[in-house]
Amino acid sequence: MIEVAARYEGGATVYELAAEFGCHRTTVAARLKKAGIAMRCQSPTSEAIDSMVRLYASGLSLLEVSKQLGFCANTVRNCLLRRRIEVRKTHGRER
Repeated sequence: MIEVAARYEGGATVYELAAEFGCHRTTVAARLKKAGIAMRCQSPTSEAIDSMVRLYASGLSLLEVSKQLGFCANTVRNCLLRRRIEVRKTHGRER
């Protein structure tokens, strides 16, 4: 389990680890959670989305908001759009 946790914290996905260790992804996820490892790619809570809205409205970029809250910029963008927040233009920068 120590190796699985270390590899997950190093960036491996639960899908990659499941294939490597010959088990189902839910088994990997359950064992990581039991070991106290914070899971990536969790859906943002309503409170997290409120924070996204507030931080974005303060002038931070999608990327800056995402780094502060631990979500990818696309997730932040999608959450803002669902809340009907107008997303600023990128002015030619890549997203």
